[in-house]
Amino acid sequence: MSAVSQTEFDDVSTEAAVNDDAVETVESRAALSSSDDMVAIADTSRRLADLARRVAASDCTVLIAGESGTGKEVLARFIHRHSPRASKAFVAVNCAAIPENMLEAILFGYEKGSFTGAHASHAGKFEQAQGGTLLLDEVTEMPLGLQAKLLRVLQEREVERLGGRSSIALDVRVLATTNRNLRAEVAAGRFREDLYYRLNVFPLQTSPLRERRDDVLPLAMRLLTARCRAGERIPALSADAAHMLLLYPWPGNVRELDNVMQRALILANSSVIQPEHIHLEIEGLDALPAALAAASQTVRDFVAAPQRPAAQETARKNGTAEGGLSDSLSSAERDLILDALRSDNGNRQAAAKRLGISPRTLRYKLQRLREAGFVVPAA
Repeated sequence: MSAVSQTEFDDVSTEAAVNDDAVETVESRAALSSSDDMVAIADTSRRLADLARRVAASDCTVLIAGESGTGKEVLARFIHRHSPRASKAFVAVNCAAIPENMLEAILFGYEKGSFTGAHASHAGKFEQAQGGTLLLDEVTEMPLGLQAKLLRVLQEREVERLGGRSSIALDVRVLATTNRNLRAEVAAGRFREDLYYRLNVFPLQTSPLRERRDDVLPLAMRLLTARCRAGERIPALSADAAHMLLLYPWPGNVRELDNVMQRALILANSSVIQPEHIHLEIEGLDALPAALAAASQTVRDFVAAPQRPAAQETARKNGTAEGGLSDSLSSAERDLILDALRSDNGNRQAAAKRLGISPRTLRYKLQRLREAGFVVPAA
């Protein structure tokens, strides 16, 4: 390890700890509608949550892959909370955020005098996670030399601090995440094949938000709730605002949705969130499937030039604009579903594909519309 001052090392360690605390705080405040603290309305999300619960009961290594911002760390924490190690520590290490010359010392620890500035011994993240769970976030960012040392630790279940003379036995469950195609990284020689197989005991894949649209509105409200201060009123989503959120492709996934809802919360000032409060990357509309975009030209117009529709003005005058999420959600869903059915001449399978939901979910929603007195196009 190259010379590193103790101050530099402490700064990096402190920053990592602060980031972990921030994630934990937001996640804890967001735990409202589900004790599991994981939004899983879409079919793919429910299947993922079920797999995560099953593997949580074991002690095997899990590799979580997915695009940036899809909730890989949230899933890792979910696994930890449902595991026999839930009462022990959960320690996360972002391998991409720590300089290469410090990562080894942060992971494995060091003894006093092992490098310039090491004025005292320090336990590494593996030791800090003793009895609990260690998350190696973005493990593909780890340099090849360190990958070899990590492989040995995983195989031997013991760690030796930098400058140490003895090994420390470990009782740690390891989870890892990546936003890359790990097989491609192995083929390119950037990731060790033996380490890949050591980590990939039970692979899980998080889906991008554009492929689980049923999760968008519940996630939006979860994020709004998490961002509201204690005692602060949680604003409702208007039908047109909800419609916008459902149609947007979310290239930045949940992280982008969180940013959008933070801005909307500030602009709405605790009232109903309207389209003019939602600022989206217009270029993102190009990623929408043409069929889905055609489901509602009105919503595309809102994104291109936000304005308050007459229907909302009437609702405001009648004192109905500040209804709860359920009214807004059902209105937005109704428009989407009926537009899709009309575009596909009543074909349920095609409409479900257009909407990005399963046929079973569509059948359930159509039944709800019929019960509410709406005329549903014949198949």
